[in-house]
Amino acid sequence: MPALLVNEVFLSLQGEGVRTGLPSVFIRLQGCRVGCPWCDTGYARTTAPQDRLPDNDGAVFAKTSASPSHTCAQTAWLVRGVLALARPGMNAVITGGEPCEQGIAHLTTALCDAGFSVQVETSGTCPILCDARAWVTLSPKARPVLPENWKRADEIKLPVLTIEDIARHAGALERLPANMISLQPVSGTHAATALCVRECLRRNWRLSLQTQKFINLR
Repeated sequence: MPALLVNEVFLSLQGEGVRTGLPSVFIRLQGCRVGCPWCDTGYARTTAPQDRLPDNDGAVFAKTSASPSHTCAQTAWLVRGVLALARPGMNAVITGGEPCEQGIAHLTTALCDAGFSVQVETSGTCPILCDARAWVTLSPKARPVLPENWKRADEIKLPVLTIEDIARHAGALERLPANMISLQPVSGTHAATALCVRECLRRNWRLSLQTQKFINLR
């Protein structure tokens, strides 16, 4: 099975999108080439050699603060660690960084087989190669989404700072069912929130707030 660059693994509540409120184990992978200027997980963006821990280093399960340190984890080792931390049946969120820049298919299958409800959070800029049972949260950014990824998505969670963030993807969004689409104000700013509320009411879309920030969760 392929190895994955992993930044951290932790328990929390899913704070965003359709699955808001679900107890979840988060598996944050390291590395992202999308480069959003407002990214709130920038520590998971680079894969610098000086930040590389020994392979299969359990420190990623023990992190209490954000840092770019990461380990190269074998899938079987990672799943064993997840099973020791979380109970099967919980939501297992594979996030990043940009998880689809790595080969996550084996991990999604192994987690599904272990009884987890698997969620993949991706910008859609890379092919989404994951188990058919996985729930895909497509979160489009400034870089183009691969056309086939709109079809694979189970929900769209669109970060919005200005109206241009909606207009950029308007053609694809208009072809999707309204109940698939959530608008999420970037950084919870007043202007972005007001814009999202107005557009949700106008288009019959959902509003997604970053609940974890309101209750001080990771």
